[in-house]
Amino acid sequence: MPDMQQSHYDVIIVGCGLQGLVAAKTYLSLSPHTSLLILDSNLTIGGVWAKENIYPGLKTNNQVGTFEFTDFDIQEVCHGKVAKGEHISGEVVYEYLVKYAEKHDLTRRIQLGRKVTTAEHLPGNEGGWRLTVVSTDGDTRIPKVTEADARRQEKATVLTASKLMVATGLTSTPMPISLPGASNFSPPLMTFHDFRRSGLQILEDPRIQHIVVYGGAKSAYDTVYAFASRAKKVTWIIRDSGHGPVYMAPSHIQAGPMKLWLEPLVTTRLLTLFSPCIWGECDGFGPIRRWLHGTKFGRLIVRTFWKKLGGDVVTQTGLTTKGPEVKKLLPKEEAMWYANGISILNYGEDIHRYLMDGTVSVVRRDIERLEGKNFILTTGEKTEDVDAAICSTGWRWDSGIDFLPKSEHGDLGIPSTNYTKSQKETWEKLENRADKEILERFPMLADGPGIDKDDRVIPTPKLDDLSEKATAEPEKQKREEHTPWRLFRGIAPPASSQKDLVFLGMMLSLQTVLRSEMAALWAYAYLNNYLQPQMQLSDRPDPDSVASEKTSSDGSSAKQGWLYETALFNRFGRWRYPMGYGARFPDFVFDGLPYFDIMLQDLGLKNWRKGRSWFGELFSGPYLPGDYKGMVEEWRGLNKKRK
Repeated sequence: MPDMQQSHYDVIIVGCGLQGLVAAKTYLSLSPHTSLLILDSNLTIGGVWAKENIYPGLKTNNQVGTFEFTDFDIQEVCHGKVAKGEHISGEVVYEYLVKYAEKHDLTRRIQLGRKVTTAEHLPGNEGGWRLTVVSTDGDTRIPKVTEADARRQEKATVLTASKLMVATGLTSTPMPISLPGASNFSPPLMTFHDFRRSGLQILEDPRIQHIVVYGGAKSAYDTVYAFASRAKKVTWIIRDSGHGPVYMAPSHIQAGPMKLWLEPLVTTRLLTLFSPCIWGECDGFGPIRRWLHGTKFGRLIVRTFWKKLGGDVVTQTGLTTKGPEVKKLLPKEEAMWYANGISILNYGEDIHRYLMDGTVSVVRRDIERLEGKNFILTTGEKTEDVDAAICSTGWRWDSGIDFLPKSEHGDLGIPSTNYTKSQKETWEKLENRADKEILERFPMLADGPGIDKDDRVIPTPKLDDLSEKATAEPEKQKREEHTPWRLFRGIAPPASSQKDLVFLGMMLSLQTVLRSEMAALWAYAYLNNYLQPQMQLSDRPDPDSVASEKTSSDGSSAKQGWLYETALFNRFGRWRYPMGYGARFPDFVFDGLPYFDIMLQDLGLKNWRKGRSWFGELFSGPYLPGDYKGMVEEWRGLNKKRK
């Protein structure tokens, strides 16, 4: 156990999930004498996969072979518990992360049941952070302040750190239930976070026979399946004005005579070329990408690819052939516009059979209010008497930490309503410029669906010579109300004067474990002044700053470059994945491999790791964890040579 009396550390990591663990392991392997502490509000390690968060039937979307660190084979933990080609259970993932922490001697550096509430920059020019830490009962939510919270705050511990790594992720704190009448709803009403904490008791309660599940994401699918498979009646309400249901694909899809494993397709170099991506040309195939996305014939091929992919998913899951109830789960838009809204059917049986036999009924309506034991819909219809309701309506997408002073929020790039006037003006200018470049380079993105400030789907205006109507609304209103994440490479504050803070895991991608390893190494290099990014997302100069950049010697041009790179990186998600979470934080699937490319090139490492030529890169199959094994040692050797 860490020394509870120690108050200062070289590095404090907030979050003990897979991202926090690999960040600690990477930092200590490169700087073994670092005093390092890991804090987590859960009572067990694992973050999302902590023991208390594992609900009945929880499995990874990934199968054995793709969900593991490059230096620790998950088969060492499985021991026959998961066969090849199967999805990994939550229990196995938890055990795997526990053993990973033990293997790398991290357990003694972890304090559990400890929540960081505030982080404040230390005075002076040396950097560093003062953290307020309170003990918890394992509840990661941010409730309204009560008398008990105030007393607990009085007993808070103050810790300081030279460097802070925030690895709390995006699925720690549920969105509060904001349905009208919720406070007077008599049956149990809970978020998905509550369900995963006490799911077994709810499932086994004989008094609960009719459940409402509200939401259309993968977590809603999991909740519906958990109840329906135990012969409970489920009314599944999916907001008609929202994103609608996600795409749920089988783990393998039929492509002519071949049956293809879907997951590795997203890290197959050839197929990634069909995804318009602002950082895509970092993969070394810029000419092909420019032809595919910059010419009419190329865009026709791209559209055909995405229509085929989405069509195959719909056809092979039977959404249009299994009856009217199953047909209600058809997604609203083409597959191209979804990121991690394309998920995997990882259940032991066909979930659709419960819709076909009447156990589950799907309602595509908006909710007007809750009243007594009923959900009242905007059409005037109401549900039958409900015994319990689960709202699977997403997560807060901030870090859960109150950063002080609030005037620094714009420089840190964190979600906030406290930007200064100058910060607002700077980002608005940068993002308008970024929108223009994105739509010039990828004209087809102007034809996608848009999302307004209330997450209601609206048509995106057509691109008319990049007029203001195509770039200003409705996103301008959303940005003014609550800003998105704005981090360089999705990790570093874009305008901070000190390299003492990184955010890890503030993005969604299918390749979670690999991305976490790469981000951990990138973060170490950044925090210790080893990082010199060479790749740029744009080669277009800013006409307003060309002269100043030529003459600047104080680093302001480099800072301006980081700001615009950040604007491009983050605004791209708004246009590319409007049916995902791209307007709020990076959320991508087929763009994961090019993201790895730019990260590796920032570190000075080779990104082509399949054969010795472009042919090998395109046709040697998917990238898997083994292709990146030894990254840390490779980087260590490279920097020894540089010294």
